[in-house]
Amino acid sequence: MSFLSSFYSKAKTASDNGVFQVEDEDSIILTSVNIACYTNDAYYGNAAGLNAIIRANSVIWFDAPCRVSDLLFKNLTAGSNCQIVITGTLPVK
Repeated sequence: MSFLSSFYSKAKTASDNGVFQVEDEDSIILTSVNIACYTNDAYYGNAAGLNAIIRANSVIWFDAPCRVSDLLFKNLTAGSNCQIVITGTLPVK
C-alpha cells in the first residue's frame, strides 16, 4: 500500500471577495482534515453560514470525516486575499 495515495493536499488563494471552495469535487471525503490559512484572515463555514474565523498563519483541524467540498471560505477583509491549504487523510480502500 502506498501511503502517498492516502494523503490529500490542495491549496487555493482567493481571487476576489466572494465565497470560494478549495475543492469542488464532492466525492472527496477525508477521515481527518487540517486547514491552514496563510497571508490574510478568512471566514470559514459551510452553506449554512460562514460564522467562524481562521487567522493568518494558523491551522484548524477536525478529527472526523469531512467532505472537503462542504467547506467554504471568504476573505475576512475585502481586498486582502487569503490562501487556504487543506490536507488530510483519505479513507483506506
